[in-house]
Amino acid sequence: MASRESSNSRPAWASRRVIMAGTAAVVLAAGGGTAAALAAHHSVADKHAGTSTARLAAATCTGPAGAAYVALAGYQAFNAVDTANCKLIQQYNVGDRLVPGTGTTDFNYDSTDEGVAISGDTLYFADTGNNTVAVINAANLQVSNYENPAETLIPVGQDPESLAVTPDGSGVWVADTGPQTGLPSLGGISVISTATDTVTSTLTLPTTDPRAIAFSPSGATAYVTTSDGLYVYNTATLKLVTVIPGLGNPEGVAVSPDGKTVYVTNTTQGLVDVISAATNQVTHTIQVGQLPWQLVISANGHTIYVADGDSNAISVIAAASDTVTNTISDAGDPVSLALTPDGSQLWVGGLTSGILTVFDTANDSLVGSFNVGYGGKPNSGDGDEPTGIALTSTPTPGS
Repeated sequence: MASRESSNSRPAWASRRVIMAGTAAVVLAAGGGTAAALAAHHSVADKHAGTSTARLAAATCTGPAGAAYVALAGYQAFNAVDTANCKLIQQYNVGDRLVPGTGTTDFNYDSTDEGVAISGDTLYFADTGNNTVAVINAANLQVSNYENPAETLIPVGQDPESLAVTPDGSGVWVADTGPQTGLPSLGGISVISTATDTVTSTLTLPTTDPRAIAFSPSGATAYVTTSDGLYVYNTATLKLVTVIPGLGNPEGVAVSPDGKTVYVTNTTQGLVDVISAATNQVTHTIQVGQLPWQLVISANGHTIYVADGDSNAISVIAAASDTVTNTISDAGDPVSLALTPDGSQLWVGGLTSGILTVFDTANDSLVGSFNVGYGGKPNSGDGDEPTGIALTSTPTPGS
């Protein structure tokens, strides 16, 4: 795993992208030896799978019925957590492929699942390490089968980092970031049909890297952050409508429930850029913390939450006034966040701490926090890197 570098040696956004892609680079470079080491790493933790000692202890952490699925890029796995009590039900491997030429049932642990999305009972993981999207039916997860849950692996482009499901559930758009260095960038977008679990179209971005994707509520428009700015696509024709430049290495993107406003995190300047969907022009900028990463909007469109990783904080923004109304402290480099379906809680993942923190959205108070690793012990989640969170009101099997 590549260690995070000081912002004195490179831009902070570049350091974070190195960390999030580091495991994939190590696995691909090292080959079989690393795969064997990762398999051994899994086997030690998996001995405790499904036992009472494996569950996370968070006595004060309660919430609505449902499940949290947390992508753990550093552990080539994902957590299935009961949102009613913040207990880890199971940690499942994801993206496992048979080791070629061995004649055995050994698996490579090279998925590096950085992004996760859910539609109904179906989970989609962007597996950077093996250039696939893993499709898993959450309803069929079995606590006893933690190592190789039933999944479909869809080959996509180079280094998929994030993905998003269309509002009607018919497609998944995947941001294939391409290599960290070198030209051509190999960046692109893979468009997957959920009916066939196959790539039906590939959009090429020869000089830039796609990072995050969001759709308008109608699904007619897709917004993609890249190093060049925000790409705006017509989803019916798959044609590029325009590029909105000058957004300072944008990362996260979200669209208001009414479809009128697009919010983008400007990582270079510590801003959220507010964009009119009608004109594709920036109308406001909102000063937030350092290195804002992901952001999420409440279902009523009134509040935006921004993960400010380098400030160890969450900015709470009132959409009506485009102002920060509160700043919530959250140590551990918060980068990923999601709201429970009922909007009552905000779940936040700390990249370097390996800790999930839960906040009450009614008053921004702390509900509870816990390590993403087994046992909930201090530092048990170190290196696991919770880079994506998907929340559902359907409890995970085994809850």
